[in-house]
Amino acid sequence: MVEITAQLLTRALHRAGESFTPNELAYLALTSKPEHPVRDRMAWVLHTDLPGCVTAREWSPNGDRARADLAILDESSHEALALVETKAAYTFDFAQEGQQTVEKYLRNIADDLDKARAAGGSRTRIFALLLLTHPASAPVQLTPVVKYGPEIARSLRRRSATDLADAAREIVGRRLNAMGSVRDGTLPAGTAFGIDVVINYFLVSAE
Repeated sequence: MVEITAQLLTRALHRAGESFTPNELAYLALTSKPEHPVRDRMAWVLHTDLPGCVTAREWSPNGDRARADLAILDESSHEALALVETKAAYTFDFAQEGQQTVEKYLRNIADDLDKARAAGGSRTRIFALLLLTHPASAPVQLTPVVKYGPEIARSLRRRSATDLADAAREIVGRRLNAMGSVRDGTLPAGTAFGIDVVINYFLVSAE
């Protein structure tokens, strides 16, 4: 039976990121949160690459409303080998320790891990994946096409893009480490609307 590890999932995540056409992921990340597109590409990579496994999206063991974002199942028994809950945010959401959005996202991630533990079995590995979009600059002209343009512009008036990214990564990494071991990295997303974009990711392996 395939062992589902954080290393395996991060490899699948990078392959998912590379599957987008140039600048597509930047466009998706600026016009809305990229949680579902990235999860769906990652699910396809896992579904096609893992022998003896199938990958489900919005999976529930009993067909109830509590569904896992992504589930890797044994192909024969449909036992859940791993459940992955995903969330997407922006670096401006984590600009300062203690702000309301920080606590909201962290509470939601903790709740997702609890939900996954309840849905899984004794051998199910539990993971949470946070995607953190970081625009390197604000839109030159505010437009409703860039969904969070005003928030991006406001956050970059207060500090440089580098300082904002560093602060957000520090806060996220430190707080998520309390929930389990964390692997982190970056997905290059390209450029859209004249804005360079990267997506920082944090994969929590729940203890």
